Amino acid sequence: MRTHLRVVPLAAIALTATAAVALGGNVKLTPVKGATYSGVVHDETITVKVAKNGKTATVSLPGAPGFCQGGSGPEKQSSKAAAISKGGGLTATISYSSAIGSDHKAFATVTVKGNFYTFAGSQPVFQGTVKSSFVAAGSKSCDGQESFEATKG
Repeated sequence: MRTHLRVVPLAAIALTATAAVALGGNVKLTPVKGATYSGVVHDETITVKVAKNGKTATVSLPGAPGFCQGGSGPEKQSSKAAAISKGGGLTATISYSSAIGSDHKAFATVTVKGNFYTFAGSQPVFQGTVKSSFVAAGSKSCDGQESFEATKG
C-alpha cells in the first residue's frame, strides 16, 4: 500500500512538468549555478549543492531513510559530485557505513534521481525521489523510496 501512495506524488510531478512544457516552454530545465536546494526526506534535511559551473551537484542526506520500524546508529555518508544532464536531470548515489570504531562497514546505499525546474514566476526547485537499499541480511524490509521537492535557498 505504501508504494501506491508514493506513485501519486510522482505522477503529479510528471504531469506538472509536462503541462509547463506544453504551455509554451515557460520552464527552465537547468539548475541555478552555485545554488543550494533544500528539502525534507523522511524527516531529514536533504541538500543538493550545484557547482558554480552548473555541471555537477553533490547531494547530502544525514542518514539513510529506513522504511521500517527500528532505530539506527551513527552513520558516515560518502558521496561524489554527480553530472547534471543538459535537460536538468541528476542521479547521485550516497553510501552509508557505520561510524562505530575505526572499521567502517557499508550498510546502505541511497540513490537520488530527479530534475531541476524553474517555472515562470516561481522559486527554482529540484523534484526527485530517494531510494534506499540496505545491505544486511534481513534488512530488505527497510528498503523503499519517497518523492520530495527541494527549493533553492
